[in-house]
Amino acid sequence: MKNTFIHIILFIIILPTCTTPRPKIIIFDLHRCDYLEAIDALGTIQAVNNNTLITPRIYSNLTIIHLAEEGVYVNKGDTICIISAPDLIKSLESYRSDLEKMEAEMRSLLADNAMQLSLLEAQVETNEARIAISNLDSIQIKFATPVKQRLIALEMEKVSIEKMKLKKKLAARKKIDNSELMQIRSRILMQNNRIQISQNQLNSLKLVSPCNGFVMHCESPKFWGPGGSTVGGKIEEGSIVFTNMQLLQIPDIRQMQVAVEVPENDYKRIKEGQEVLIRVEAAADLLTTGKIQRKTLAGNKTQEESSIKTYEVIISVDSCHLKIKPGLSANCKIIIDQVRDTIVVPAAAIFVRDSLKIVYVASGEYFMPITVETGLSNSSKSIIAKGLSGNETIALMEPPHKLIRKDVKSKEDNTINFDFNKKDSVFK
Repeated sequence: MKNTFIHIILFIIILPTCTTPRPKIIIFDLHRCDYLEAIDALGTIQAVNNNTLITPRIYSNLTIIHLAEEGVYVNKGDTICIISAPDLIKSLESYRSDLEKMEAEMRSLLADNAMQLSLLEAQVETNEARIAISNLDSIQIKFATPVKQRLIALEMEKVSIEKMKLKKKLAARKKIDNSELMQIRSRILMQNNRIQISQNQLNSLKLVSPCNGFVMHCESPKFWGPGGSTVGGKIEEGSIVFTNMQLLQIPDIRQMQVAVEVPENDYKRIKEGQEVLIRVEAAADLLTTGKIQRKTLAGNKTQEESSIKTYEVIISVDSCHLKIKPGLSANCKIIIDQVRDTIVVPAAAIFVRDSLKIVYVASGEYFMPITVETGLSNSSKSIIAKGLSGNETIALMEPPHKLIRKDVKSKEDNTINFDFNKKDSVFK
């Protein structure tokens, strides 16, 4: 009796050490949810339309003396930039001085011409008087001696010839005066045009905003200017600029877009019209939506020595907000595929055996292999189109053979029996 009791105690002590512990299986509780496959990308907010202000077509030394601050909101008509052109101011002063000289020259010419015409007209009147006197002498010519008659005739002929000369001289003088006046008036007109052009150029150096919006400074390539000075770079007060150079932009904030760069693999999956969720953290974590508007065909390398190419994708913004400003960063989630109210399982829960896809469904302490058909899939999850109802508990790792039940059928009779003694090939 005593030996039997000792054997029982030893059996109780040794039994736990001989029992194999139950393996721990990672499980997952299914429930119906939405399937969402998306690409995350970081982009920059841009305005679809930009009003660009450039320097006027003035070939002179130009320097910015006033510039609106970047990011400030301006209204249409506000002065946002003033440019100085000292050489143009000197030219304008010189033109005005020359104009005054031309006008004084014209006044002097008018006075001189008037005096010359008065003298000629006086000579004409004197000649007319002499002709009248000669006509009186012609009455007495028949009573005069032949010699006297000859002298009187010659005198009358001389007066007539002088009259013709004076008329021709007077007509020529008028033509000359008119020609000189036309020349100087033409010079004055040209000088006035120069002054008007220069004045318009000076007026154009005061740039005003063409619309309401935020001011953005432009940037140009840097290079060495005259005297060793640096020209280009960020536009600011004191910058030296040239004709047709971009200075400022006033984006039209009524219509915005987001430019993102995506790698080549993701670029192939993106199509026009796909929905995009947009989050702007810098604008009080603003949320909005958009759609893929267009894709670029040419790729850019991320780095000079890198072989990875990125492609630009433009996303339209459905609704704009005053908090959204050009230049802010935006986190975009490009929706590739989306199915609502479906059964989604992790990719690790699907196993392949004999060309069939199976899922191990928990049944008490055991697991049943259920054949399934999948729909949309990616590297992390898949849609179950057939085989599951959505309220099961499944295994995320293949259970040991002893925990797999092979004699229980599911409602759709798609449990399967395998010969676990043969070599199996299971892939996650």
